[in-house]
Amino acid sequence: MSDFIIAVGHTASGNAGCGVVDRLDESKCTRQIGTLVAEYLQQKGYGVNLLRIDKSNSYNCEDCYERANQANEIAKTKDIKLYVEIHINAGGGSGPEVLVFGKSEVANQYATKVCNELSSTLNLPNRGVKIRDLIVLNKTVMPAILVECLFADSDDADKYDLEIIAKAIVNGLVEDEVSGNGEWKFGWNSNDVGWWYCTDIENKYYYTSQNGWQEIKGEWYIFDDRGYALQNCWYQDKNNNAWYYLDENCKMVRGSKENPLWKWIDNKCYAFDEHGRWIK
Repeated sequence: MSDFIIAVGHTASGNAGCGVVDRLDESKCTRQIGTLVAEYLQQKGYGVNLLRIDKSNSYNCEDCYERANQANEIAKTKDIKLYVEIHINAGGGSGPEVLVFGKSEVANQYATKVCNELSSTLNLPNRGVKIRDLIVLNKTVMPAILVECLFADSDDADKYDLEIIAKAIVNGLVEDEVSGNGEWKFGWNSNDVGWWYCTDIENKYYYTSQNGWQEIKGEWYIFDDRGYALQNCWYQDKNNNAWYYLDENCKMVRGSKENPLWKWIDNKCYAFDEHGRWIK
């Protein structure tokens, strides 16, 4: 079973580089949440590495670089499934959001699940998954997400509950396996998390990342390690070092022999050839 890295944002409260202090103290909250998330994951049998930098920063974002470096060192000897950094937001808004670098389909999928769990559990607006070029997202070698649980300086603070937030994060990470006791049918199935494709009802076999690309009724799909079809995200095929995009229907975006297909993604326009490869 792969390990998680759970990192808590900022330095300790009161030190240079600490988080926002308003109706909630971000640094104190992230350390509480991170510790409990790690504990819950361990109870479920997952390996967890908890990262926290308490000392004051001697230069801007020093703690971010240190967490990224520590995570990369851990990854040299352990199979890390995901890097998860926990924060509390500021700016007077409302609701959770999860940040990603945008180039990891694994991170994008986890980010969506965690954000959905936090929003529904806390009954707060879902601010969604957002792409950001942050140190802990672009300097880590494994898929990484940064979770902004809720806002410290708005009425969100009234919803702060350590155990509820920690359980929601854990549920987003590990409680959404395809296998379950619900009724299955041959072919496409769905739940609140996403879509999967059943190939054998009796034994509940389904496609996963190990099966690679699958052509289904003339369209191409790729699945994550839990069996969910990738959706609204990028996928890098390391076999040919090409990038692909899976649309809102989980289908590979692709053009034709005569013309590439142009698609707006995150406020940029990308072209794809007849095989679905991004034309750089």
